[in-house]
Amino acid sequence: MKRLQNSRAGFTLVELLTVVIIIGFLAGMVAGTAPAVMRSVKTSAIRAEVQQLSLALEAYKAEFGEYPPDGTDSSAVTKHIRRCYPDATSTSISTVTPETALYIFLGPHCANPKTPFDTSSTNRTKGFFEFDKGRLGSNKYVPSGCNEPYRYIKARGATGNKSYPTSYVAYKDKNNNWYNPESYQLISAGLDDDWGPTGGIVVQESNFTGGNKGGLDNVVNFGKKTIKDMFD
Repeated sequence: MKRLQNSRAGFTLVELLTVVIIIGFLAGMVAGTAPAVMRSVKTSAIRAEVQQLSLALEAYKAEFGEYPPDGTDSSAVTKHIRRCYPDATSTSISTVTPETALYIFLGPHCANPKTPFDTSSTNRTKGFFEFDKGRLGSNKYVPSGCNEPYRYIKARGATGNKSYPTSYVAYKDKNNNWYNPESYQLISAGLDDDWGPTGGIVVQESNFTGGNKGGLDNVVNFGKKTIKDMFD
């Protein structure tokens, strides 16, 4: 009886190999899914920041009565400054584009109402959004883990018939109607830094057929988390 008990004190070779195989199998599963999990986490972080930027844009509108211009129409920039910054002695701002408009208008301004966009001033007001300076370059704000900056595109045109500039990627639904026709589209190119297959207007999934898969991970301020999620 004592001899039998001693014979079962440890693992047999077969049992040990079985444990090693199971551990290896589980490790393989974790290694295979880890990249996808990390991408999902990073995309969720971008989505959360898009929502925060959207809240900042709404706060800007609440204070000034309209959303900031996106820079694609220089006359709209001039009109906006005259209307919303009436004490400003100049209506010119250097290089307002869909990539720089977010920081220019939502970031801190010069405390002197005559020169609100004077970037050399050290006396500055608190902005509508706290930008991470480590991800800010030439007034362009880059999502964490990406190289392409956020783009802010404001709707334009008459009420009920608003459109977006064709020089930037903007989105329509399956019925050929613009998303957010009364406000704006806020877009990140996603972790692949690819804006999409057309380089211009993107109309639902018809633009993503065949090998045109770039842009499917774009994160937007409307719909679900990514463009691909909107098509599924």
